[in-house]
Amino acid sequence: MPNTLPYRPELIDGFISNDRINSYQTVFHPRNDIELMGVYLWNAHVSGLLVPLIGAAEVALRNAIDQPLKSSLGPFWWSWPKLRFKSHISGMLPANFPFAVKAVRESFSKATDSYQKERRKRYRVAGAIAPTHNGVIAKTDFSTWQFLLDNEFMGNRLIWPQHLGQVFRGAWPNPTASTTLRYAHDLALTVREFRNRLFHHEPAWKAYAVHDEADAIAHVREKIDKMVSLLALIHPENVRLLEKNGFLGAARRACSSAEIQRFQHLATVHKVKTVSRLGALADQCTDGGSTLRVKVYQGRTQSFLMVPVK
Repeated sequence: MPNTLPYRPELIDGFISNDRINSYQTVFHPRNDIELMGVYLWNAHVSGLLVPLIGAAEVALRNAIDQPLKSSLGPFWWSWPKLRFKSHISGMLPANFPFAVKAVRESFSKATDSYQKERRKRYRVAGAIAPTHNGVIAKTDFSTWQFLLDNEFMGNRLIWPQHLGQVFRGAWPNPTASTTLRYAHDLALTVREFRNRLFHHEPAWKAYAVHDEADAIAHVREKIDKMVSLLALIHPENVRLLEKNGFLGAARRACSSAEIQRFQHLATVHKVKTVSRLGALADQCTDGGSTLRVKVYQGRTQSFLMVPVK
């Protein structure tokens, strides 16, 4: 039972720390340590469900940009002077390149170094390792692809708008290429910054405007919508893949007061003694799109979570 766990001092004071847990107390107002730990574990649950969505957005954006540029400019399309930018003038030194351009160059340089170091270590090779296209691409950061959506790369004989329709095959927010590029950049920036929060074990719900549980849930749902918008802009089938396999449904379902209460051990336990009762609960689970706690009394008593597929 949850009330037998040593919440203090072992779990909250030692495992989590009071500084981290205080923000949960302020926003969610749990009445005791069981509810406090519950909302903390709910955040971990939500964060775990968001990782596949973030990964899908990052990989989809990376491949969507890389494929047409590779076909047009060659396997090492990111090397100078293949990847041109708007404000370049003859004789300009790399130190004077715009921030986004320098960020892209540095990212590919680090990715190349990382690939070569890994290959040397894996195969115990002391000499030079020739980089490969796929090897370098796999080592790039999410920020690489966000910075490539900068307006510096928009113009005559530049990668945008020439390849914009090949990269973003979903519905554009506006027929103007510059507007769509800015929209894509902002989506990528939002998803990347949210990704960084999660990967540094920061609360998924935490933000300046979050003051209570409803705000926290709305904030995470808004981030999910941004991921979906980015994936849909790249190609609508990306979203359908996640929907059909339950990833989106699971993430959205987790962002609810009902799920918080489940982790706080406040959710109703539905008792099942007949098949008809089980069927009624299945209908309730499907219609409400929510997870139910079920205890079945057939032979030995067993507890289950009933989760809708979509």
